[in-house]
Amino acid sequence: MDVQAVILAGGKGTRLRPITDELPKPLVPVANRPLILHQLAHLARAGVRDVTLALGYAAEAFTGVERDAAELGIDLTLITEPAPLGTGGALRWCADEGAFDPDRPLLWLNGDVIAAPDIGALTETHLDRGARITFWLTSVRDVREFGVLELGSDGFVERFLEKPMPDETDSHLVNAGIVMLDPRIIDRVPPDAFFSFEKQLLPGMVRERELVFGRFDGGYWKDTGRPLDYRKANRHVLEGRVDWEPAGEQAAPGLWLGAGVKRDGVDLIQPAAIGDDTVLEEGARLFGRTVVGQRCHVARAAELDGCVLFDDVVVERGASVIDSVVCRGARIERGAVVHGAIIGHDTVVGPANEVRETRLGPGLTIPPEALLVDQQRR
Repeated sequence: MDVQAVILAGGKGTRLRPITDELPKPLVPVANRPLILHQLAHLARAGVRDVTLALGYAAEAFTGVERDAAELGIDLTLITEPAPLGTGGALRWCADEGAFDPDRPLLWLNGDVIAAPDIGALTETHLDRGARITFWLTSVRDVREFGVLELGSDGFVERFLEKPMPDETDSHLVNAGIVMLDPRIIDRVPPDAFFSFEKQLLPGMVRERELVFGRFDGGYWKDTGRPLDYRKANRHVLEGRVDWEPAGEQAAPGLWLGAGVKRDGVDLIQPAAIGDDTVLEEGARLFGRTVVGQRCHVARAAELDGCVLFDDVVVERGASVIDSVVCRGARIERGAVVHGAIIGHDTVVGPANEVRETRLGPGLTIPPEALLVDQQRR
């Protein structure tokens, strides 16, 4: 496919903290594989071979991605913006670095969305319409946090509203962070300046009735900006709702196992994904919709249900982790209950604790028999 792509991956992912205290959001694992690698694999399956990765925050963490991209047959270029430049500014910086061919359509993806766009159909729509911009759209119930597009019968964008109140529009079609561009549009963005494509360029193009189109095909889309949505995204990948593959070998329908997994005598309900060299002791129970990273240890009588464990996590005997995210190197000690929580990396939840609806930062030690409850906005 004669399409080039750019993934904007420079954000900090502040809404996901403490998950993103250690990892930039595009490297956060989804079903034991970094989100960015899922995106690259989807592009490769669509025949896209020329991809630019626009970096900012924690750019040094992406060094291994080039090797992974090469294994997918993708020629990946990494470009780091010198300071936060916004969506338009980041595109202009990459263009000025020579990343884009002005004569080929450019597919822009945000580096924090889980989606399965039909790239061939999007490209066809873009070229057939002679479009300057073509949005791949999704539909949401509450439009207040999104850019909303109102379309004519042929997909022409009649109106664009940024984060409107519900009574301002009847449309539920929103910008999903996946956009096909004529690269020459980027010349309108001022160089070396913070510039929002959505707020400073797009509204004027729509007002002037330039060739801006939208395409809605009902394909899967999930923003991972909040912990609840992040857990849902992991579950949806396990359930096959999107064409992203969990890491590991598929040992049975709905079950992916890494190398060296030990799980004899374990009650395990699918779907689940278990990472390399993880030990599940006899008598441990996994109740499904669960992802366990590499080198984890889940002890006898421990229970996991609807949770995501990153690498090197220990869950001791009789502990329960339910509907939660536990980051790298954390330890849930004997008899503790973690429910609806996020546990930061290297944090220790002491014995017989109860942690509910709470975010614990990295490197903490919670003494035994504490009760932590925080009805956070999730």
